[in-house]
Amino acid sequence: METDLEFEQFVLAAWPRLRRAAYLLSHDTDEADDLVQTALAATYARWRTVRKDDAYAYVRRAVVNAYLDSLRRRRPVPVERDPDRSVPADSTVDERSELTELLAPLSPRERTIIVWRYYLDTPEAEVADRLGVSTGTVKSTASRALARVRAAASGHATPTEGEVR
Repeated sequence: METDLEFEQFVLAAWPRLRRAAYLLSHDTDEADDLVQTALAATYARWRTVRKDDAYAYVRRAVVNAYLDSLRRRRPVPVERDPDRSVPADSTVDERSELTELLAPLSPRERTIIVWRYYLDTPEAEVADRLGVSTGTVKSTASRALARVRAAASGHATPTEGEVR
């Protein structure tokens, strides 16, 4: 019972940031909830063996791994939000933030690297290891993606991935 209480306290403390990270990755509130639920369920099953001082990092990796698994199972089809339609009632101001809009045009790989590297503050080597790419690939992808985000934030267009100017 003490273990359950400890896990419950961890979930209450970590949920908002984990859900926000999952939303930044997926751009879908339902999928974000599913990703965090999947990660927490897997963590609960192993909670006795998880180092408590590293629990957040453990679950953070599980969220990103769940997202990557979902990408492997399907190829996402980008759907633009109809500006004439209202935002769903369950959306929060946080989900409609400028950051979310700036990350939206990035590819799933770019978004994953940016969120994992900068939002979740994960070292480049760990991101590279988890994605199965070199550290140089993480650095160059992050650099290109950040340039696109900065340009979008300042209102200047930049080439998309693979596009030549």
